[in-house]
Amino acid sequence: MEKDAQLGIIILAAGKASRMGEPKALLTYQGNSFLLNTYNLAQSVHPKGIVTVLGHYFDQMSTHCNTHKIPFVLNEAYENGMSSSIQCGLTYLLSHFPQVNMVLILLADQPKINTEHISALLHKITSSNYLMVCTAYSSTYGVPAVFKKEYFSELLELKGEKGAKNLIEKGVLNHENTVLCEDGRIDVDTPEDYKNLHIEKEILK
Repeated sequence: MEKDAQLGIIILAAGKASRMGEPKALLTYQGNSFLLNTYNLAQSVHPKGIVTVLGHYFDQMSTHCNTHKIPFVLNEAYENGMSSSIQCGLTYLLSHFPQVNMVLILLADQPKINTEHISALLHKITSSNYLMVCTAYSSTYGVPAVFKKEYFSELLELKGEKGAKNLIEKGVLNHENTVLCEDGRIDVDTPEDYKNLHIEKEILK
C-alpha cells in the first residue's frame, strides 16, 4: 500500500444466521472457523487496526474471539441490520485508530475470499484516484469493498439490512473501480450451502 494509506478493517459477524440455525462464523473450513480464517486474511494485509463486530450469539462468539485474540466490539443495535454493524465498526476504528483513512469491509461468511483478492482491491484503490473499490461477482457488486475517508460520513449514516450495498452500486464507475472475484458470490447462509462448500472442496482435492 502507498505510504500514507492507513487501513482499518471491519469484519461483520453480528447477524442472526436464522437460516443456518447456529453462528455461521463459527463453522469450520480448512481447519479453522470462518471467523478465524477471515481474521487471518485481514492480518495478512497489515492494517493499522481490525475489529470484528458481534451481535447475535454474543456469548459464543466473544468466547471464540477471546480464545484466538480477535479484537471485537458488540453492536447492541444489530437487529437494525448490517448498516448498524458497519457504523459500529467504523466508529470503533476511528476512536481507537484515528489515523485510519481507508476502511475495508469483510464478511465472516465468504470463506473463499483470499489474500490475492484483498491485495488486488487495495492495490487498485491506492494506485488510483478512486474513492471506493469493490468486488464484482455474479453480475452484481458488493463486499469485500474498500472505502477512502471521503466515504466515512456516508458509511456512518447508512440504514437498513443491505449495509453498504446501495452505496457500492451507486459508486461503481463502469466496472473500472471493481475487482472480479466469482468466489465472492459464495456465502454460506444455510446448512445446504455449507454442505456444498465441503463437497466442492473434496472435488477440488
